[in-house]
Amino acid sequence: MAIQSRFEPIVDSLKMNAFNYGARALVSYRQNHRRIQKTLQIGYIGFILVAVVRTLNPPPKKKGKRKSEGEGVSVSVGAGDEDGKGKANAAGAREDEVEEGGGKKKGGKGGGRRSKSPRVEVDHIFFQRLRRILRIVIPGLRSKEAGLLMLHTLFLVFRTMLSLYIADLDGRIVSALVRSQTKQFILGIAWWMTVAIPATYTNSMIEFLQSKLALSYRTRLTKKVHEMYLSDMTFYKLGNLDDRIRNADQLITVDVAKFSKSLSDLYSNIAKPILDVCLYNYKLSERVGAEALIGINLLVQGSAALLKAVTPPFGQYAATEQQLEGEFRSLHSRLIENAEEVALYRGQHAEQNAIERAYFSLIKHVNRVYKIRIVHSMTEEGIIKWLWGSLGLCICAVPVFVKMPGVGGGGGFDLGSRTESFVTNRRLLLSSSDAFGRVMYSYKELSELAGYTARVSELLDTMEDVKRGRFQKKLVSSASTEENAKVLEGRGQVVESDDVEFVNVPIVSPNGDILIRALSFKVKAGGSKCLEAVDEEGGGDGNTDELETKGEGQETQAIHL
Repeated sequence: MAIQSRFEPIVDSLKMNAFNYGARALVSYRQNHRRIQKTLQIGYIGFILVAVVRTLNPPPKKKGKRKSEGEGVSVSVGAGDEDGKGKANAAGAREDEVEEGGGKKKGGKGGGRRSKSPRVEVDHIFFQRLRRILRIVIPGLRSKEAGLLMLHTLFLVFRTMLSLYIADLDGRIVSALVRSQTKQFILGIAWWMTVAIPATYTNSMIEFLQSKLALSYRTRLTKKVHEMYLSDMTFYKLGNLDDRIRNADQLITVDVAKFSKSLSDLYSNIAKPILDVCLYNYKLSERVGAEALIGINLLVQGSAALLKAVTPPFGQYAATEQQLEGEFRSLHSRLIENAEEVALYRGQHAEQNAIERAYFSLIKHVNRVYKIRIVHSMTEEGIIKWLWGSLGLCICAVPVFVKMPGVGGGGGFDLGSRTESFVTNRRLLLSSSDAFGRVMYSYKELSELAGYTARVSELLDTMEDVKRGRFQKKLVSSASTEENAKVLEGRGQVVESDDVEFVNVPIVSPNGDILIRALSFKVKAGGSKCLEAVDEEGGGDGNTDELETKGEGQETQAIHL
């Protein structure tokens, strides 16, 4: 008791000092409330922008060294590489190239080819690829695409301004209804129907401009791809001298279209929601106080981080699905091209088995993605719709249960004023939550765009390499692949002339088999020569091909071996 009596004066003194400091802080807060609110509002909007940018542009991840697998040898053939290693393709996409294995497929029969698709993520590599393609689809500020994009932006901003006005008009209509003010209610309904005209026109124009942007992007990109694909025999080299792309037709016709549509959709699904989040939250902070918004936002950010952590890699799934679609389509194309040989040798059963295996691999992957989306959709809806909805009701209740200076929308405290304030705040909150939800949804769309971007970028990179004479071929020759690789490393020089002359030119089949290691001959213009192929042991195969050229003053004909 003596010890307690000694500490009682100290405890009472501490309580009194704490009470005095708290009272002074409260008085200072009320005196500087307007300035504090402005500071919190600006800081809150800045925090939202930083959070959105970090969500959509995560820092690059460090990748460890990967050990290559497979029994095949991938040979990269370069023309004019000073370092002897060739030029690495953009964004390191070649590290994850298709690997071949000699064993059985998992869950399949026989020892076929197993493709391992690269992992596609929304990282700095994706943004490097996207910037490169954007320079193609939007060549300049004065281009048609830039004009459409600017017009699209103006309509998106105008739609947000209309939403703010409609939220305030909705509150006034409900307030007039609660107060039984007939004239104000009818006037509010009239304004509501008047606003519907520009609102519907704006929505229609947003959809129209979005479709026009997708079509313009596709036109620009397709024109660029056609210029590269249909020049310098790239279409032949891509399919016969390089193994990186086996379904160029599917990439050009389908993936380019999907990329263009995804890119045009993503702009309106990111730019407008970000603008909506900033404007709606700023308006809402004036009505319920920035303190309440900041407190609730901490909970929202925590749940958003949880949602992002449990989101599967949909970009990788989209890229894998497109790859399987391409393989399935390429098998049908191969059957059409070789229909005569298949019918002659009665190989329809083998082709049927290959096509069915490709189709069931595609269906298995799609079904797996559908099952993954079930759990993800449940988590996403539970957080975005239900958890954030309950937090929103708490925000709307702040002006009713907590009296703060300058907060409450400027109305009184009667039933009509509270109803108007609640309806307007709820409308603003729902619009803000919907905008923030669309930002979160856009990460999934951004992941899918990353998959399409990787596919299109791979097509452009491969065609550029092929044009420069750099090929990557998976050798399946029965001879030594290392020895063949040394032969394939060198690139010859082509000089146009009326004569035909080969000087130590190796004759190599498309799959890497070296038929003749060094062929040398010369045919004068207007002459002909008969050649006999001789193997390494000195024996001939009995096949001869005649080389003919036209006379002087005429173009040289194609030479057939």
